[in-house]
Amino acid sequence: MLIKSKPLKESLETVIISNYLDLFLGEKNFFRSPYYFVCGLSHALKRGGHNVTVILPWYRKIEESLKKLGVSYTGKTERVLVPLDKGGNEDKEVEARFFDCGGIRMIFIYEPTLSDRDGFVLDPSTKFFFPDNLKRFVIFSKASLEALKVIPLRPDVIHVLGDWSSVAVVYAKILFKYDNLINKARLVFTIPSLEDQILLPPEQYSYLSLEWKYFSYEFLEFYGKVNIVKGGIVASDITTFLSESYVEEVTKADFGNGLEGVIIQKLNEGKIKGILPGIDTEVWNPKSDKELSKIGANYDIANLQNKAKAKKYLASKYGLQQDSIIFFFYGDLTEKSGISLVYEVFGEILKNYQSSLIVVGRGDDFRELSMSELQDNFKKKVVWLKDCTLGDLKYIISGSDVVLMPSMSEQDSILHMVSMVYGTLPLVRGVGILNDVVRDKINGFKFYNYSPSEFLAKVKEVCDMYFKDPKRWNKLQKAAMKSDFSWDNVAKIYVESVYKETKEGKK
Repeated sequence: MLIKSKPLKESLETVIISNYLDLFLGEKNFFRSPYYFVCGLSHALKRGGHNVTVILPWYRKIEESLKKLGVSYTGKTERVLVPLDKGGNEDKEVEARFFDCGGIRMIFIYEPTLSDRDGFVLDPSTKFFFPDNLKRFVIFSKASLEALKVIPLRPDVIHVLGDWSSVAVVYAKILFKYDNLINKARLVFTIPSLEDQILLPPEQYSYLSLEWKYFSYEFLEFYGKVNIVKGGIVASDITTFLSESYVEEVTKADFGNGLEGVIIQKLNEGKIKGILPGIDTEVWNPKSDKELSKIGANYDIANLQNKAKAKKYLASKYGLQQDSIIFFFYGDLTEKSGISLVYEVFGEILKNYQSSLIVVGRGDDFRELSMSELQDNFKKKVVWLKDCTLGDLKYIISGSDVVLMPSMSEQDSILHMVSMVYGTLPLVRGVGILNDVVRDKINGFKFYNYSPSEFLAKVKEVCDMYFKDPKRWNKLQKAAMKSDFSWDNVAKIYVESVYKETKEGKK
């Protein structure tokens, strides 16, 4: 078999494997970075001169969105035989469908039980995981690695993102350890959060077709159950989270959810890192934003006065006072998001300050009723939208003064980063990815304890600076807008501190 020779330049042959298809499914949460991670990182790596292959599961509902996202079928489909037991006797035939996206090779794995359902990982009739998900993603994970032989391709890096696809890291480490195409690749595993780990009954361990010695406390066993995310962390050469602060948090029981011991061990070995995700600077850019162009309100750090035009338009659109300080909150109306603090505090703020509040999000009946009451009590000061379009969201972000993120925990949101680019200052609780980015009274505002009194004090501090010290406010805005959240910057960090660093360790 002929293997593609390595180029002389320092380019890396990178394979990214993921089960996250949210971007292709048109999901509306614009600020969950895992939705955009594969797209953002792969294109940035390509711009940096690296060769990139992305492998994803085929799901029938994504077909209509491929063209919109610039993904085109190359006309090539290869059949791949996937051994499903240790002896390799029970092969499963799958299709590897080859696509191109701006010079990035994309391979979609098609197999009927994986691809031909009304739901992807969740059964739409029950809202729970399909009971055979492990079988489905065993096929996907093995097929992803076997597909590399079809090309053929010897990767420098295999970067796996996601929960169900974590099985691919385990297989690369164990089943492919003697495969000359794969065994020299650096195994990188990225998992956004340890909050909702996939725990499976021990009876399903046999689906993995691994020896029972791997069902151990040191590897895949977790309090008598199978934990494939734990397996991905243990098997990887390095595991990355989307926040340095979150890495520190998961060493403690409150956030580690039982894996804090594994995290501490890997951290001591230098095999855990926190690396911020990026944002799409073509989508999120006030200077070139097409929505702002429609109202003549494009601006940048040298032309901040045009932000006032965006605020005037926003106030007019929703019947708010233009000379008020406008706060906005976006997200699920849940305890985790901190909406309870907003309910408790903003009654006093709206009474005592010339202020307005825009809330975008849905929740349970109790929280929606509370939001409705707040809106009724402060007419022309509070606007609650259950949903909004991307265009409306851009008007809200650019026209507001402050974004509220008083979260109990936050591992992967990029809302505060987007808002900073638009000169809208974030007021955050100092946890996870929020703590990494926001510096109190330098490029935003930050408090630490999840308490109404501390949040209230910080909101008052924000209002006082806005009305009494506009020069300092302007200074914070400019500091926020200078931030570099580009995916190109993220890709450079991955190449230098993860891919190449790990490469040295595998020689």
